[in-house]
Amino acid sequence: MMNVVQKFFVMVILAVFAVAPALAQEAQPATPKKPTLEGKLNINTATVEQIDMLPGMSKKKAEAVVEYRTGNGNFKTLEDLMKVKGIKQKTIDRIKDYIIFEGQTTLKRKDKA
Repeated sequence: MMNVVQKFFVMVILAVFAVAPALAQEAQPATPKKPTLEGKLNINTATVEQIDMLPGMSKKKAEAVVEYRTGNGNFKTLEDLMKVKGIKQKTIDRIKDYIIFEGQTTLKRKDKA
C-alpha cells in the first residue's frame, strides 16, 4: 500500500505529464509567416528586399542571388537559380509561381493596401 506522501508524488507526476504538452506548445515561439503575395518578380532585376519577400527565401539567400547574378549574368531558367549557394529544389518549388526572367516586377503583398 502507498502511504499519503507516495500518493501525493504520484498525483504530482501525473499532473505534470498531463499539463506538460500544453505548456510546451505555448512556449514555442510562433514562426513568422511571409505575407501572401500576388504578382511576379523579375529575378534578373529584383532587389534584395524584393527577393526576400518570396516564400522560402531569407535576406542571406536574396543577397546570394543578387551577388551571383552580378558576377555571372542573368538567370535563364529556374534551374539556373540552383547554382546559387543555399538555393535547393525545395526553394524553387516555393518560388516558381512568382518568378519571371523578363519584364517588370509586379510582386506585392496582398495584406498591404
